[in-house]
Amino acid sequence: MTLFSRINPARRVVGRLFLWFWITFIFTAVTTFYAVNFFTGNVEISPPKGQDIASLNEARDAILSMAKNSNEALSLKEMVRRADRVNRHHIIGVDLASGNILRHAGPPMHPDELRDIERLSEQPSPLSLIRRNFETVGPVKLNVGAKEIALFMMRPNGPPTGEISVIYFLCIALVITIVLSYLFARSLVKPIKQLQQSSKALAAGNWKARVERPALRRDELGELSRDFNAMASQLEKMWQGQQRLLADISHELRSPLARLQMALGIAHQQDVDPATLIRIEREAERMEALVAQLLTLTRAESAVPQFDSLSLEEVFQSTLADATFEAGNHGKKVEVSPFPSAKVVVNHTMICSAVENVIRNAIRYAESCVSVCFTVTDTHWEVVVSDDGPGLDEADCKSIFSPFYRASLARDRESGGVGLGLAIAKAAVEMHHGEIHATRNTSGGLAVSIAVPMDGQKQWNGNSPQSTN
Repeated sequence: MTLFSRINPARRVVGRLFLWFWITFIFTAVTTFYAVNFFTGNVEISPPKGQDIASLNEARDAILSMAKNSNEALSLKEMVRRADRVNRHHIIGVDLASGNILRHAGPPMHPDELRDIERLSEQPSPLSLIRRNFETVGPVKLNVGAKEIALFMMRPNGPPTGEISVIYFLCIALVITIVLSYLFARSLVKPIKQLQQSSKALAAGNWKARVERPALRRDELGELSRDFNAMASQLEKMWQGQQRLLADISHELRSPLARLQMALGIAHQQDVDPATLIRIEREAERMEALVAQLLTLTRAESAVPQFDSLSLEEVFQSTLADATFEAGNHGKKVEVSPFPSAKVVVNHTMICSAVENVIRNAIRYAESCVSVCFTVTDTHWEVVVSDDGPGLDEADCKSIFSPFYRASLARDRESGGVGLGLAIAKAAVEMHHGEIHATRNTSGGLAVSIAVPMDGQKQWNGNSPQSTN
């Protein structure tokens, strides 16, 4: 991104609103000013000063002297030019018979100034006329030969008082419009930013996220904020109802399961068909495991966790020892990389449950080996669990963390899985503000990476590299 793109105010809504109102106001003000100035002009007529009349009389006497005493055949324009040298001001002559302007070379005159001289040339006595930044004084008349000449004097007069006032007004208006336009644009964008922040918090699982004080606005943005809060409240109620339903079902199922197991014990004592009892007992155990997993998932999604500062070895040593023993019973092995010497802030029970479920899933589908690799950076720690099993396709890799999702129904039924282990792992990782991903590794098996900030109580921007073995 270029520097201009970063500082370009039009990239933001507040910048575009500000520029729109500000440029519109300035364009309107400037256009109005020049339009009024063009159609009206600023003209002042007053009696001339004595020194100005004296300067004109001096120029007249110089021209008359040149016409009487000069041995050269001088034109009227040349006489006016030489008379202009004598005086500090700009002398202009008008031939009253032909209307020709007699002046030496200089900047072109404005049409308004030429019309002013033409009108004043008929005046019987001198006047002072101020237009814009120039003052015209005259006429003083004289006869040179058979021609009658009217002399005028022009000089800069500085900007009129009214023009200075307009400049001051424009400067003040510029400052005021910048401030007011920015405040107005900010007031429009502020509720939009609040909506953006609240929607991000809601999407991240914060069901308490709301737009603050929506009732203060009565416009469309206020209505949108109130509608968002109503939607968030409804979503929160639905989520709370779902958690309550899961918890109630789990607790209610435990009582009939306990009675069923008691009845199985009595049936064993009464010499009922052993094969039938074994099958009933197996299904009861599966039901007990399902209820236990549902309770764990509910706690992971809704409970307030307690965090402790522990080393990675203290957290996972027992879990990995159990996993190694379990893998050995299935004729497989678990290879664990050395633990980095780093302290992490975690909820011991839930993070161990997450890693345990991922490792058990890998042991279930591995051909012979499961590898567990730990890495640590300044911002987060990561564990990657890889197996040499059949792996999953991309669609299944994204879906296996959903509750009750099973990539292969027949295979999970054979292994006793119900699709809650990885959902529990995901809930536990998100409790720590971390991320969990599944990908195919280089050998074709599945690699599941768990990345958690060093302090699991704090938010983290994620974006950890997903390792594959």
